[in-house]
Amino acid sequence: MRYVIIGGCIAAMGAVEGIRSIDKKGSITILDGEQRGVYSRPLISYYLAQPDRFKNLAYRSAEYLDHHGVDVMKGWAVQIDRSRREVVLHDGQIISYDRLLIATGAAPFIPDISGIKAPWVKTFYTIADVEALDSILTKGHNALIIGSGLIGMKAAESLRQRGLNVSVIEKERHILPRILSPESANMVNCLLNEAGIKTQCGEELTAVNENQANFASGLCLPVDILVLAMGTKPHIELAMDAGLKVNQGIMVDEYLQTSDENIYAAGDVIETRNIITGTSEIMALLPLAHREGYLAGVNMAGSKSCAYEGGIFMNSLNILGISICSAGSLPRAETEFLVWQEDHKYLQIFLDGDFLCKYIAVNLPEVTGPLTNTIADKIRIEKRLWQHFMTSPTLSAFPDVYWQKLRKEANYDYNKCS
Repeated sequence: MRYVIIGGCIAAMGAVEGIRSIDKKGSITILDGEQRGVYSRPLISYYLAQPDRFKNLAYRSAEYLDHHGVDVMKGWAVQIDRSRREVVLHDGQIISYDRLLIATGAAPFIPDISGIKAPWVKTFYTIADVEALDSILTKGHNALIIGSGLIGMKAAESLRQRGLNVSVIEKERHILPRILSPESANMVNCLLNEAGIKTQCGEELTAVNENQANFASGLCLPVDILVLAMGTKPHIELAMDAGLKVNQGIMVDEYLQTSDENIYAAGDVIETRNIITGTSEIMALLPLAHREGYLAGVNMAGSKSCAYEGGIFMNSLNILGISICSAGSLPRAETEFLVWQEDHKYLQIFLDGDFLCKYIAVNLPEVTGPLTNTIADKIRIEKRLWQHFMTSPTLSAFPDVYWQKLRKEANYDYNKCS
């Protein structure tokens, strides 16, 4: 069996593990468009902050790939010929497959506005982006980050650590709008300001010119470096051109199979099921990408016995010593919630009857793992116990029977078949 994986990402590594759990001998080829090897994208912020210290960002070593019989080819896939079961590379090479995995990930969203191609306007998504930023950094210069999601915040932290004056501009009404509530965002905002990162919300970028950023409100800000962190869009072009079923992302079934029985997809490029809301969404999250890749690999290898149940939104961020974590979704607009706050700590939980469906935690890392798994595994805990927990949010607030289960579920195996 010939397995070909387009994209050298976390989902690709999951697929290698999944394939090899079933098929020890089939050939596996990874087509690496970035030509940087398989690396951990979240580590690029540490690379920017301390380039001399964080040089090795590899997610899996060359020795690991060699041990698993993986051939990594450097080159961009430009076409999938489904009738011939072939992938065409940018240089004309043709790679044949029996089973194909599309794990092309996503790319930064770049707005179509005046001046956006200026040499001091950068993105922050790849190793190449970090190197481009590093080449123009000067201590004391002004850096604007457009967007306050995880990518924007980690870029802000890295640039601040390099000695730049950093401001984060957010289009929505508060920072980290997909993660925090207005109240928790206000707390985090104050902590960021104390750490030297300025923030401004409700501003939409409309143009850049002559070291100046212009916004819809009329605001103009001087800037030496502008970093676009306005979200991402999945790389679906290959799938679209091949005639596969796509929406916002590539559409897959419960086995991660596309509309072509010989082609699978995983990671940030697919739409998958939100297990809380039941809706099909793009859930661009590292642990989900690895799990999707693993299960796709198992199913590609001929088993087709591992159904993917979907996932939950979960985000974790540590910026300048501030720990932020959120997981889950609201099944409906009117959902009961409880709030606890003390000093620089904050916890908000959302309940659907006796089930936790979402939480937001600031500077409470000790509870986030068990709470996330409580949501993912739909562990039922009586509402009165949640109310007691929120008087002093420590896991010891739960009776031993719940504490033992929470601790056990925290060891959830993301590679197991459902």
